[in-house]
Amino acid sequence: MDQNAFGKILQAALSMTRQCWEQGMLSYGLLACMERTDWADRDVRVILEMIVYDMVLRQSEDGRLCNVEDTPAVTDSAFCIPAVLSVGEKNGSDAYIRAAHRNADYLLHDAGRTKDGILYHIRGTRQIWADSAAFLPFALVMTGHPKEGCHQMAGILDRLYLPQTGLYAHIWDEESRSYPDGNAWSVGIGWILTGLERTWRILPADMEAEREEMKKRFLDLLEKVLPLMSGGGFHDVMDDPSTYMETETPCMIACSIYAGVIDGMMERNDKLLKSADAMFSYVCGKTLEDGRVTDAASSPGFDRPGTAVECQAHALMMHVLKSAADKAGR
Repeated sequence: MDQNAFGKILQAALSMTRQCWEQGMLSYGLLACMERTDWADRDVRVILEMIVYDMVLRQSEDGRLCNVEDTPAVTDSAFCIPAVLSVGEKNGSDAYIRAAHRNADYLLHDAGRTKDGILYHIRGTRQIWADSAAFLPFALVMTGHPKEGCHQMAGILDRLYLPQTGLYAHIWDEESRSYPDGNAWSVGIGWILTGLERTWRILPADMEAEREEMKKRFLDLLEKVLPLMSGGGFHDVMDDPSTYMETETPCMIACSIYAGVIDGMMERNDKLLKSADAMFSYVCGKTLEDGRVTDAASSPGFDRPGTAVECQAHALMMHVLKSAADKAGR
């Protein structure tokens, strides 16, 4: 792994404005990178611990971590739970562990939800977003609620599934029973793939049926996605060639493939790994000398090409996971 490239991408990420889920995504990215490598970078560990400290410091009374200016975001708070809980457990910090479980309790008991219990993404709406698949199920499994994590994942995906293409819409509105955004937004599909893989990885072994269902959803979606790749990249709306080529998506899908192979979700497959390598090369070609990954769906609206911390975090993970897959052998 090119640790110089890693350092530049991280430095660029730390220079960018971060919203709650992006702070959480960056913290998870650093945590995942440390777990996947055999090199111990003291600076990365210190940065992670400082980010976690700040997310806990800004926990609101209702339990949501990293709640700046009383954000209406609900499930975005789940992005922050994994790093807070992991650092708390590693360092023996009861305060951090309690903070992570307080956020989980909010998601389990207080957040708005559908009649069958699927959480809405934003307060004041009855909308379910693909973004929720990224960390809500994973965080619930991590905090000791695997059945509920699987229930949330299934409820999110069942509502967003587009049977005509096998892809997923970005947003479903429970009140109107319609898609205010029925586009197969590529980053949303990336959230689903990465969320499925990481949640599958930590599900208890005795939940065999749930693990198989999660694996099937992952492989079915990946099968639909890969033919839509163009030169290692994907259009912002995955099945709409008139939209711009977006850069976070190949980071996310490459991460899910490398991790899926390493973790045993799927058998080592040269064709699959070559696809991930093409995505890796595409992203490297979009990365500036100073570490900024360009042409990502840009914060704050994610409706135009630019930069985003969540893309930087996925680029960090992609570099580390490719290195880990290479070391494991082709």
